[in-house]
Amino acid sequence: MVDDDDEEEISTTGHESPSELKRIDSIQFGLYEIDSWYWSPYLDDDQTTTKLYICEYCLRYFKYKKNYEQHTTNGCTRYQPPGRKIYEHPNGLSVFEVDGQTAQLYCQCLCLLAKLFLDRKTIYFDVEGFLFYVLAKLDDNKRNTYHLLGYFSKEKFSDEGYNLACLMVLPPHQRQGYGKFLIALSYELTRLEKKTGSPEKPLSNLGQIGYKSYFHSTILAKLKSYINSKMNITIGQLSEETGICIDDVVQSLIDLQISYTNLNNEQREEPHVKKKTIHKQRDDNNNISSFIIVDSDNVVNLSENNHEKNLFDANYLRLIGHRR
Repeated sequence: MVDDDDEEEISTTGHESPSELKRIDSIQFGLYEIDSWYWSPYLDDDQTTTKLYICEYCLRYFKYKKNYEQHTTNGCTRYQPPGRKIYEHPNGLSVFEVDGQTAQLYCQCLCLLAKLFLDRKTIYFDVEGFLFYVLAKLDDNKRNTYHLLGYFSKEKFSDEGYNLACLMVLPPHQRQGYGKFLIALSYELTRLEKKTGSPEKPLSNLGQIGYKSYFHSTILAKLKSYINSKMNITIGQLSEETGICIDDVVQSLIDLQISYTNLNNEQREEPHVKKKTIHKQRDDNNNISSFIIVDSDNVVNLSENNHEKNLFDANYLRLIGHRR
């Protein structure tokens, strides 16, 4: 999983199987020529190409430039992702919910595109059981024309409670906050379903960094609001109100070292033993009803030092009906 806000260099080597050696050097995607990072099964095993041409609207791909130009000039009639628009912001950002069953070819092509930039992605063609949330930006000059920025997918029904299976932001649009936008959207959808969730495991190193950043900023903001209103909060409430599953809430509180619990009237413990306290609470009290004792000054300081912007605004999310 790729997070778009991290500066860590990503290795494009390490494939052991000859069939998974990178065979596409770069792609032409709209105005962008983008170097590929990993192997993707666009071509047969015995084929290679210096550049693959991909229509940025319908995601159909071409080995030869002349065929691509014919398609983009006269052939393509799609100028936005298929599916239902569920988010529309005045700044031009929109999200389309695309069903892998009803838009199978588009979603398969989206997965092939994502694989060029994701090392661990394994689902390319069996997309019927997934929903895809495609982030796109309205063209400044062309009406009803949207440019793909990234997406995340989720299983329609996950026994493990996963609310995100795969996330990708195209390289030209990385480090602009779109990864955090998609993570925030995944949790807002989870909250609307009156559930809590977690991303599919294992996460890549970049995925861990991205999610840790989101968890920390979201939990700090929620704790700060409770401090300001002088209200108490439990781990269970924190999980329910953020949509973040209890295990991830607990781990974030441990990482931040800003709280402890009042279980059995325990006195405040040093940071290195807080983990034991919180996990004991989870073992002894399944509804996580003990109050969190928060270091208010530390929460405020950490919140003020957190300058990350979140582009997602839930006020522009359209009403989500019953899931298919």
